[in-house]
Amino acid sequence: MGKAKRAHRSSSSRKDGGHGASRLLPTLRQLNKGRELATNVDEGFIEVVVMRAVTRFAMVLSLTAALASSCTAAFAAQPYEGFWASTKKDCRDQDSASRMSIEGGNRLYWYETRCRAGEITADGKQSWKMRLACEGEGEKFRSNPRVSVAADGRLVIENGPVGQAKRQTYVRCEIAKKR
Repeated sequence: MGKAKRAHRSSSSRKDGGHGASRLLPTLRQLNKGRELATNVDEGFIEVVVMRAVTRFAMVLSLTAALASSCTAAFAAQPYEGFWASTKKDCRDQDSASRMSIEGGNRLYWYETRCRAGEITADGKQSWKMRLACEGEGEKFRSNPRVSVAADGRLVIENGPVGQAKRQTYVRCEIAKKR
């Protein structure tokens, strides 16, 4: 190293008390003071993050509860669901063409016809209008019946997709329970 370079180094070290890097690095006091500030800021940040997480969790929990209660109502059996036939005798005859079933609230089955309700709207206390998409005997077709449960418990279908009568009446079939 030359004399000029040594002189420059020694003069720079004399100005700052022999610590050439002290201007670039913080002092211990500055570090400790910065930690306090950082800790307070971090704690506040953590509090905000935790409160946001708790709020989101509470919202998700309440939405889940609301959806669960509405889904329970949607999946409850409708009064028109079940197995039906023109007479009690037809209930016992598994091959009867006058038997039908309504399952899942929107699926209707007859001997050779099956339908799915795309829309069901209430039309009175115990009656509903349905928009059905049906298949039967090799054909696809649509039907818009009115389904109701009469005071005596009979199922009444007006303008149904099967049968020749404009109005069909069914009795509820009791299904033997397996032992």
